[in-house]
Amino acid sequence: MRDHQRTIQIADFELPRGAISIETLMAMPRAGWEHLRAQINMRRREDRTRPVARCRLCEGGVFIRAQATRDDHIPMYAHYPEASRECPWHEGNTLRPDDARAAQYQGHQESALHRRICDVIEQLVKADPRCTHSAVNTYLRPAIHKRGRWPDVYADLSGLRRFALEVQLSKPFAPEIAARHVHYDDEGVALVWIFNALEDPMPQGFHDVVAMQRGNAFVFDDEAEAASLERATLVLKCYMEDGVGGWRTPRLVVLDDLRTDVGRAVFVEDCRSEVLKRRCKQQRACWWNAMKAAREARPHSPFYSDTYETVWTALKDDVPGLALWEQEFWAARSDRGRAHAAMLYAILCSIARSADTGRPILFITRFSDDSAVLSMLNSKLSGADFKHCAHLIETFVASTPLSDLLEKPSLKRIVKEARETDEQIEEDHPLWQAMARLFPEVLDGLVRAELDDLGQIPRWASPISGTETAR
Repeated sequence: MRDHQRTIQIADFELPRGAISIETLMAMPRAGWEHLRAQINMRRREDRTRPVARCRLCEGGVFIRAQATRDDHIPMYAHYPEASRECPWHEGNTLRPDDARAAQYQGHQESALHRRICDVIEQLVKADPRCTHSAVNTYLRPAIHKRGRWPDVYADLSGLRRFALEVQLSKPFAPEIAARHVHYDDEGVALVWIFNALEDPMPQGFHDVVAMQRGNAFVFDDEAEAASLERATLVLKCYMEDGVGGWRTPRLVVLDDLRTDVGRAVFVEDCRSEVLKRRCKQQRACWWNAMKAAREARPHSPFYSDTYETVWTALKDDVPGLALWEQEFWAARSDRGRAHAAMLYAILCSIARSADTGRPILFITRFSDDSAVLSMLNSKLSGADFKHCAHLIETFVASTPLSDLLEKPSLKRIVKEARETDEQIEEDHPLWQAMARLFPEVLDGLVRAELDDLGQIPRWASPISGTETAR
């Protein structure tokens, strides 16, 4: 029992994510840790020698297992079965996927209901005049892999694409979910998971499928079957997450409605990315409103306006150590930490807006020509107030389309001098963490990596111009 009570305290993820403690993992929203879980499992399928996450003590690969509670699931780290049992954080034997699958099915790999649904779906797909080939539980010879797959239903719709339709009545296992997505994506086949009903609460395996389908769940029930017969093609009922833990009103969709051009995911609407991007902008928007109000209330000294008090208090509640830093900052510099943070926000906001629009837009200093952003950076980093932020600002600029500014001789010299003469704040500093709350797309490695995985890094936060516009 003692072994089973142990847990991995810290896992080191590939950069830019970095170290994630078990406390941080458990505090993450479900969508966040499910995305990590999926990335770990897909890498495991692609290359076992390069795990996404490693145990801090033994450096062995780890994965995220979902521990069931009375009402939900809790994410926990676990070593892979081949991990050394000598690791002080070894939590005991991990059930191998094949053994777990055998225990779940108890030797019966397919139920009568499963077979019936597969047969009906195949007949409905075949009724579509575009269908050139369909099959149930038939070996699909691979184009580039040595080992093929046995999709529940395979369908080739001319002019649309090829589909593998997996009917899932019992909970699937995370490694198998990842393996199928990797395989079918490499083969150019769109993988769609289909449930017969949504259980409440859902098994974690269903949650893993929904995560891979970016918050979409496809159900084939009596209503979907009736609509399919009426329309002479396969119709599915699509449930989409509402962003607050529930589902929107389901809608009936056909295969033509599915997006199959975004990575390995198949979905109608990308519910996960939109929620993540909205969360990124939410707190920044509050500071944006405070900054506008401050410029009106105190046009000559806006950063000392009391309009920042509400957002500053909220930020101190969110960032451990920020209140203590505020006290130490006053003792060392006789200046208000709130005003200093407001000015730093204005600097970063100026960089972001200028990067997004392609022209200088400043919210601090009065420079206005084409080199206004460079002049602002030179001015602020050469002064005593922001020398200690040179590393943070350099990191920020490097992640935007304005990254070439860092090669300007004047700025290179000033940044070098600032680094050499003033102790720099790093990623674990409360002020850095505060700015990471306001600009997570750049300064929060965990959020930036997830946006990158989903192809959703905004234009202003990428050295290579993209298609997304952000404020």
